[in-house]
Amino acid sequence: MGDDVSRTRGLKALRDQLLRNHHFSRPASAQAVRTPPSDEDEPPLHRFVGQQTDRILDINGTPSAIARLATNDNVTIEVGTERAKYQVSEAFLTHHSEYFKCALAGTWRKAPEHIVVLGSDVEPCIFNLFVEWLYTQTLPVLTPDWRRIADPVHPFRVSVKMLRLKLYVFTDRFVVPGLRKQLNRAIVNDYESDCPCLEEYETIMYVFNNLPPTDPILDLIVDRYFMVWRLDLDEFEDEGAYNNLPHDFLLRFYKRVGKERRDDLTNRHQLFNMDFCSYHEHKTEADKLQCPHKTKKMRTGQAWLVREPLRQEV
Repeated sequence: MGDDVSRTRGLKALRDQLLRNHHFSRPASAQAVRTPPSDEDEPPLHRFVGQQTDRILDINGTPSAIARLATNDNVTIEVGTERAKYQVSEAFLTHHSEYFKCALAGTWRKAPEHIVVLGSDVEPCIFNLFVEWLYTQTLPVLTPDWRRIADPVHPFRVSVKMLRLKLYVFTDRFVVPGLRKQLNRAIVNDYESDCPCLEEYETIMYVFNNLPPTDPILDLIVDRYFMVWRLDLDEFEDEGAYNNLPHDFLLRFYKRVGKERRDDLTNRHQLFNMDFCSYHEHKTEADKLQCPHKTKKMRTGQAWLVREPLRQEV
């Protein structure tokens, strides 16, 4: 029993030491959700410590030496336009990211400096979230935690929804399948809410411009708009935003409407409910009443679909 207690304490101390030594990683909050990884998903350090605890403690009675060994393989990652420098464990990076595995194999690395330079479009706030996950295998749950980890100085600069989607794009670009899977579940499950809140058009433009066309999150956003969207929900959007919506988003929405109409027999033949006179350019209401081209439903007042009035130019 005593050996088990010592082993447990040793592992906890090792983890705490790692988090203290790595100043870009912050301990996750108590509310954070952790998905227990399989042996195949664990970083090499975690797996090594789990297998070698007895030998580690026999060497010097403390895991701090191994903690130091685990961090002496650090590489420098430069991020953003100001090239913020991060010291990150090479073992962790290469285990979780195929991109960094290739980069640190020498293809893109500046060998003498042991540096990997990411594109200037990679934001430090997103890389902060990535490093947090890299060392904790945990995603924040509460909004304050997302903001605190991403940017403790300016926590309200980016919405949490956008932070999550930008991190998801990061996982696709830098091939981090474990984090991508966790984010996919978090993003999709967030849509189970009955709240009609939808992505802002800025968000739609970002994901459609940065994710591959086969990504399911794109279809999720389109289908959510199909299920929930009403014109009044756009009251806070700029009129010019409509012109900037991605063509692929509009095309998917258009096809979704057509598919559901095809499959819905009750809505298939509503053409005859149209008030065709509203398209005739009658100059007066009297001309409209005397129109010889009225359908039977129009004559009996059953037509209900009327052309939208033209917007007056300001």
